[in-house]
Amino acid sequence: MIIIVFLCLYLATNNYYIVDGRITSISQDQEDLDVETQLKLINKPPLKTIHADGYIVDCIDINKQPAFDNPLLKNHKIQLKPSFEVTSTKSTRLSSIGIEEDLCPEGTVPIRRTTKDDLIRTKYLSDMNARILNKDIRGRHYAGVKMKKDATRYLEIGGIIDTYNLPVQNPDQITSAYIYLSNGGSENDKNIIMTGWEVHPRVFGDGQTYFFTRWADKTRNKGCTNLICPGFVQIDKSFPLGTPVGPASTYNGKQREMSVAISHDPKTKNWWVRLQNKSLGYYPEILFSNLAFANLGGWTGMTSTPPGIPSPPMGSGHFPDKSLLRSCYIRQMYFRDNAFFNRVPEDMDAKPFTDSSCYDVKYNGWDAKVKGYLMLFGGPGGKCGE
Repeated sequence: MIIIVFLCLYLATNNYYIVDGRITSISQDQEDLDVETQLKLINKPPLKTIHADGYIVDCIDINKQPAFDNPLLKNHKIQLKPSFEVTSTKSTRLSSIGIEEDLCPEGTVPIRRTTKDDLIRTKYLSDMNARILNKDIRGRHYAGVKMKKDATRYLEIGGIIDTYNLPVQNPDQITSAYIYLSNGGSENDKNIIMTGWEVHPRVFGDGQTYFFTRWADKTRNKGCTNLICPGFVQIDKSFPLGTPVGPASTYNGKQREMSVAISHDPKTKNWWVRLQNKSLGYYPEILFSNLAFANLGGWTGMTSTPPGIPSPPMGSGHFPDKSLLRSCYIRQMYFRDNAFFNRVPEDMDAKPFTDSSCYDVKYNGWDAKVKGYLMLFGGPGGKCGE
């Protein structure tokens, strides 16, 4: 029995398998060939290639983009623009993300090319997204403002997020700021969409800050970030998902912002994601088991850390004070209800919340300086009571 156990351990930790009772090795050449085959399936033939700073962007036929590798979208008809009036939010500060109007030609969308390293990370992340969305995971902390759950149907949420690049100690740590809409009776069946910025080396491959959009259906244990799995239908031809944010805000210095929104289309039932007032694309309704509308939503900072490792900083890395130069913030906070009227957090008795002494949030509603609703949040992290 001991010999069998050691044999199983040996096979599990080495590139071997058993055929007809014989131990056969898997050659490195075969592994490399398998990876190359997968990359050819993922990376569609481009009509144009753009060499960016450290990565490659391909302009792919809009009808052949990765989203349509999802069996649920096999017969999906592309929606080229929202059927509703888009809400614009004006930023008086510097933009954190530059969007090039003519990055790709008409009829194509920019897709960041998947590399071998990306593929390895994708395998690791196959079931991670549902865990990312579980607020009860040890080491996960939040500080933000959320709307109460009631009969109101939330069809849109938006805001302008201050953008920082904060250090993390471990590739599995996360620090982020985002908006979200969700539906579901419990954490076990939650359907959710979120968008904002995030530092997460395990997902993005380095410690930079990235714009992200994420979806999940916990009933089906499905979902992922950006284009890691097929689902998000890109329409915009100027901004490739997986682009780092830069430069970010400087503590007590120049501030950089991104304007984001999530909107439900009343005609097609698709969920649109906007960045800097541009409609990037949408999540088709068919992806979700229970997201015909949202009954929860909010604006939040979030951190996550593995057991035994102190939590990373959130926001600007400092507790919020009265200064917009020192405190990370989300401003111009708004949502739309089931009548599709623009509303503000006060209308739904929105409440600030935090679950740790490592972070704090300050929310006073309307702020005359920014001429909108404002929350300040963040903190240094550390040993947060895990």
